[in-house]
Amino acid sequence: MVLSLQRLIIHELEKEAEATEATVFLAEEVQPRDEKAQQLVDRLNGAFTGKMDVLQGYLSSPEDALFPGYFQEWLDSGLSEAGFVDFSKNTMNALQLALQGVVGAKGGYLAYAEYRYFDTHYLGIFLVRNTEGIVFQKPEEATRFLLETITYLNIDKLALACRIQIDAFQQGENRCVELIKHAKSQKSISDYFVNWIGLDQAESSKKLTSAFLEVVNHLPLPVDEDSGQPITEGEFREKVMNFALESPRQTIEVEQFDKTFYGNQQPTKEYMEENEIELDQNFRFDENTLRKFYNGRVYADGIALSFNRSHLQRHQIEIEGDSIIIRSEALVEKLMQMMEE
Repeated sequence: MVLSLQRLIIHELEKEAEATEATVFLAEEVQPRDEKAQQLVDRLNGAFTGKMDVLQGYLSSPEDALFPGYFQEWLDSGLSEAGFVDFSKNTMNALQLALQGVVGAKGGYLAYAEYRYFDTHYLGIFLVRNTEGIVFQKPEEATRFLLETITYLNIDKLALACRIQIDAFQQGENRCVELIKHAKSQKSISDYFVNWIGLDQAESSKKLTSAFLEVVNHLPLPVDEDSGQPITEGEFREKVMNFALESPRQTIEVEQFDKTFYGNQQPTKEYMEENEIELDQNFRFDENTLRKFYNGRVYADGIALSFNRSHLQRHQIEIEGDSIIIRSEALVEKLMQMMEE
């Protein structure tokens, strides 16, 4: 199993949207580390594998927010279980205080989880709310099904999801905080949760990916090992896309990128240093932005054309005057079949 749960504790923030007062119910101990707890955290963490554009940032200093200070206290305890419980309770009290007088913000259950996903050590915090659903029930000797309402946790639509890379934070590396907030229509309310965590210098995955790809555009083309000649631009772009997509954690590591394409040379790192480009050595990429780097799509006059850079490199698509020339026997055959129908 790629996710290994270490600790889980669940508290409740009690607050209705129209209310100005917030209260909390604080658990005194962690949940049993059983199959149900493992399954819950696995699904909660899945919010990050299904979401492409994620806010990434640092934790602000303890002087600017309470959460980072309590987090550091837990680290200083040696990541002890008692320290974990105290950290979760202290930060819940801080959240309760921050939401006093805030109309529109709703409560829910906050699940604090310490776990490992692949080789990364995480602290995850997830705000989950109840929702109602309908189930079929078949009583004994019944001639039809009954429709019954039930209340269950809406894990598929989290109000807030945050995870912190513990090792990266301790080493002072990269943007170690990832955050997903779903209340886009209520930005000011959603920002209360962002400020509570103390997210600093936040950038979206989309912006970080675009900045990296701009650097790639200025790199020399890698040399093919067999021919000893530089590969084409289209081939390079395709390889860059595949390099990222094959990452199990949806991340791009600049050092590994240089090693993969340039061996012992480090042109990516050198270009970033020479041009004073501030980009983390390890960041989560946005898949849509990455695919656009290789794939293209244009639309005009009711006609859509999808292609990739290799089509241009091989001259399968060319422009002559005000005409577009597409060289594809298979496409011609399909178009002729369609016209004959």
